[in-house]
Amino acid sequence: MSTEGSAMNEGHAHLLFELGVEEIPAGYILPALEALQHRLVDGIRELRLGEPEAHAYATPRRLAVLLSGVLTRQADHEEEVTGPPARAAYGADGQPTPALIGFARGKGVDPSAVRRVQTEKGEYVVVTVRHAGKATVEVLPALLGSAAAGLPFPKTMRWSLATPGFRFARPLRWIVALLGDEVVPVRVAGLEAERFSRGHRFLRAQPVEIARAEQYLEALGKASVEADHVLRRKTLYAQARSLARSAGGKLVEDPELVDLNNFLVERSQAFLGSFDTSFLDLPREVIVTAMREHQFYFAVEDAAGSLLPVFVGIRNGSKRGLERVVHGNEFVLRARLDDARYYWDTDLAKAPGDRIEELSGITWLEGFGTMRDKARRVETLSGWIAERWAPQARQDAQRAALLMKTDLLGEMIGSGKEYAALEGVIGSYYAARHGEPAAVAEAIREHVRPRGAGDALPTSPAGTILAVADRIDSVTGYFLAGKVPSGSEDPYGVRRLGNGVVRVLLEQKRHLDLGEASCHAVGGFGSLGNADNAGAPLAEFWRGRVETALGERGHAYDEIAAACEAGSGWRDPLDAMLRAAALQGYRSNENFKTLVVGYKRVANILRAEKDAPASAEDAPGGASWGHPAEEGLFAALERARGAAAPLLEKRDYGKLLGTLLEMRGGIDAFFDGGGSLPKCGPCSLGPSI
Repeated sequence: MSTEGSAMNEGHAHLLFELGVEEIPAGYILPALEALQHRLVDGIRELRLGEPEAHAYATPRRLAVLLSGVLTRQADHEEEVTGPPARAAYGADGQPTPALIGFARGKGVDPSAVRRVQTEKGEYVVVTVRHAGKATVEVLPALLGSAAAGLPFPKTMRWSLATPGFRFARPLRWIVALLGDEVVPVRVAGLEAERFSRGHRFLRAQPVEIARAEQYLEALGKASVEADHVLRRKTLYAQARSLARSAGGKLVEDPELVDLNNFLVERSQAFLGSFDTSFLDLPREVIVTAMREHQFYFAVEDAAGSLLPVFVGIRNGSKRGLERVVHGNEFVLRARLDDARYYWDTDLAKAPGDRIEELSGITWLEGFGTMRDKARRVETLSGWIAERWAPQARQDAQRAALLMKTDLLGEMIGSGKEYAALEGVIGSYYAARHGEPAAVAEAIREHVRPRGAGDALPTSPAGTILAVADRIDSVTGYFLAGKVPSGSEDPYGVRRLGNGVVRVLLEQKRHLDLGEASCHAVGGFGSLGNADNAGAPLAEFWRGRVETALGERGHAYDEIAAACEAGSGWRDPLDAMLRAAALQGYRSNENFKTLVVGYKRVANILRAEKDAPASAEDAPGGASWGHPAEEGLFAALERARGAAAPLLEKRDYGKLLGTLLEMRGGIDAFFDGGGSLPKCGPCSLGPSI
């Protein structure tokens, strides 16, 4: 046990720790910055240096944390240390034994300072040791050095011969570590900390002296660096919107692109460029993708939502020479749009329907058929699902199943360049241009949704059927091929596919037996793979996806377990969610708790009587009952059975539980009145709910 001393020592100061690096990829920065901040804050607290207020800053070339309220000296603290048992610490004459003397010497106190205390294990000796706090600058180097090591980057590199085990996203170039105006003598990856940061790479490349930690932002601002990424983002976004308005439009909103640009610059300067209006007859998604990918331009649209022939780019610098920058970016964009035009015109020369058989030339999964085989399987599975959801959409869904992957054969998607992310979207345009029904084109567009957890779901009947069928087919095929996700390993994204299916079923309130659907999908693969070996892992996989989805929606583990066991269980995710919701709503009801106790008592008795044969004279409704409580329980059961049947059919589990709660009186009277259960077959109500 320890307690802090009352003295606050010498006061407080700001602590600055900056890691200067070569340009870090934009997506790497925030997770690493957050980790660095948490490590420093936690470390300061553990070192008894106060409760600091933290501010984190980042640019592509630096990660920095500024802490205020850091004590300049550790607070003194007292520690209560337990020594040997009292019987070993003192001899028969009451004098200290060598064991006690050695213990006291080790703690730097006189044996007379030791006292006896009674513990759960008996009587022991303890001593209070007072530790004097050290100067903060003495204890910081170890903390700062450890905080910089092992930051969470997706990819790292070894770069320092001085410390071959040190890994970082990019090479470190400088370190700043200041406590107030004093340099903290920390060494990271062979670099000694100093008080000199670096200015903007192009506008002020010279070293920038930081006189005091709290002057960090001001000093870098004079060197053309806006280190506060939150403020820099606001400035960048305001500049971009202003230029869009000056062109008579507004930015196509893209928060991710704002963040990306923000971590590509240390000082933002937006600029407005234009492109030839002839490109506007390309699909909107193609134009936006051409601008966004690689070039990171913002698209601009008018009030009606139509694209304007302009774009907004972000420069890392100032307005100097901006005309040449705009001209160069316009030239680059024109080249990309020319490529897109070529892809578009070439692909439109052949109808998607004429490409179906060409899918035989694309392998879906080695040893498990081609894309043509997949299209055939999904066509069949889509028909089966459509009969359960929307028979009128069956024809459109099955036609879309044959066409959904034909855009992979075209130049736009098949080029493997930035337009590959438009799979399905481009296919829908090609289908519409060649006269396919609008519902078919929309289903092709939607079959790739959802791509991830936050992506939109398909909305059309045919699109929803196709999206689910495609994913179930893929999941089944991967399991047949032994591509089962394990731990953090899931290279084929099987969990993502499964999550997409469950999400559609839950959010769109659709019932589907995943076990039955998987069996149909297995049949589509014929003799490929080992269906017997894949069955159990596939069932476990689907159950895991359902349990995860219910957990994300706020259900407790026992509610999920019960819902996945009762009735159709995990096989029908929506039904499982309805059951879990009913349990969640009733579990705090006192009557429900009593019913659960009664159910357990009944279950225990039936478990012992499971082999007892039923007989005519013992069956419910026989000539007589052994006790009035038995007749009362049977009557309560019959009432519940009659009321529950229609509720069960409608899946109204909330009202169904309310009906079961009405049996409480009969159950209580039965157990309290001394009745005994008749030897009848299992109640049909039980296994159904």
